[in-house]
This record gives sequence, structure tokens and C-alpha cells, in this order.
Amino acid sequence: MEYWPWWIGALALGGVSLGYLLLIGKMLGVSGSWAKVVGWKEDRELARSAAQLEEADDGEIEDALLAATLAEFGAGAVDEKSADEMSTEDGVATAATQAVSHTPWTAHLTFLLAMFIGGLIAALTSGQFEIELQLSDTHSRIFGGPMEVWLALLFGGMMVGFGAQMAGGCTSGHGLSGCARLIPASLLSTVVFMLSAIGLSLLMEAAI
Repeated sequence: MEYWPWWIGALALGGVSLGYLLLIGKMLGVSGSWAKVVGWKEDRELARSAAQLEEADDGEIEDALLAATLAEFGAGAVDEKSADEMSTEDGVATAATQAVSHTPWTAHLTFLLAMFIGGLIAALTSGQFEIELQLSDTHSRIFGGPMEVWLALLFGGMMVGFGAQMAGGCTSGHGLSGCARLIPASLLSTVVFMLSAIGLSLLMEAAI
């Protein structure tokens, strides 16, 4: 199977992430989409709250913002002067922004399913589709029997999820979307991703 030259693949992936940002108004990321699908109930509550904020009048929004600030940070965080200067228009803008920028969880589910279906179509059309429950010999040499291999994969998946949560994004979010926009945090995260992967690959090569 022939792969594209690396520079064409880089331009294509960068174009996908930037195009997603321009069309959807959000950064592309698999872990974020998965979190939205898993937390669909919370997502539904967020959409309902955004709709209620849109329907609320200016005074209600200002009172709600002030009450939330007091509940979260205490009375010392809001003095009389700052409370008087709180702009109702800012509250309306915030509510409108939340409502407009909210992407339903069904859209994230469609994105995840499209990745799976796209890979399946590519495998079928190239004649390389094959279902295998046994992993490669390399996995067996490193981890042992089938049970140990699957436990290692389970632990690795948990660590990937933990790392993505701690870093505020996964390799697709930081490595594609963030790097395409030259965001410093994403550039640093991608460096950590790559160094960790290279280090682990070298350890695995030494082990076998």
C-alpha cells in the first residue's frame, strides 16, 4: 500500500483541522468529542441552560451572574463598586455566545462514527479488511500471553485518557488543530507526545 508523501499528508491534515475550525467554530479533537458523547446528559442540560439564558431578560441575567459569582467566590470577591459596574450587555453577550457556540452531542457522535466508517471503507476498497482477535507477535513477546496483552492495552488506554484530560486535549486536538494554529500550549504538548512515543518505541525495541 502506497502512502502519500509526508508533506502532502501534513497539508491535508492541517487543512482538515483549519477547515473544521472555520466551519464549526471549534477546534477539532477526538477526546473532546468522545467526552461530549459520553456526557450527553450533561450536554443536554447545558443546551437547556443556554436556551433559558437566551429567553431571560437583562435583569435576570445580571442577577444570575452576580449570584453565581457570590456562591463560587464569596462576598469578598464582589465589592459594591464592581457589582454596580457589571454590564448587563456583557451578560447577554455571554449567554448568546454560549448558545451559538454550543455543538450538540449528536454532531460529535457523527464525527466519531464517520472516522470509523471512513476507515472501514478504506480497508474494504483496498482489499485489506480482516478481523483479527490476536495481536501481533511483538505484543506477545513484550507482555506475554493474551490476557497480559489485553490488560496492557486497557491500562494504556486509561493512561491515554488521563493524559488527554490533564493536557486539555489529545494528539488530534493539540497535534493537528493546535499546531496548525501555532498555539504555544499545543506545540509544547505535541513535543511531549512525540518524545514520549519515541522513548517508548526505543524501550520496546531494546526489550525485543
